[in-house]
Amino acid sequence: MYLVYAIKSLSKERIYIGHTKDFNKRLKYHNAGYVKSTSDDRPWVLLALEEFGTRGKARWFERELKRSSGKRKKWIEKRKVGKGE
Repeated sequence: MYLVYAIKSLSKERIYIGHTKDFNKRLKYHNAGYVKSTSDDRPWVLLALEEFGTRGKARWFERELKRSSGKRKKWIEKRKVGKGE
């Protein structure tokens, strides 16, 4: 199982889209500053999440979200979770 996720920075109005097999571990990496592209905007909270059966499907969907702000906004609204509101 692979997950496509959206996380939101609490320090800036920024949303990051990614995919992973272990979301909790990946979020800890983002918040610890180990991910170069997100280290300046910590802390991060979960905004949206969706499961996929294969890594290929998750990667494809992640790319689709990154290409289209309209798809990204609709997906986040549909899948919104937690305190990232």
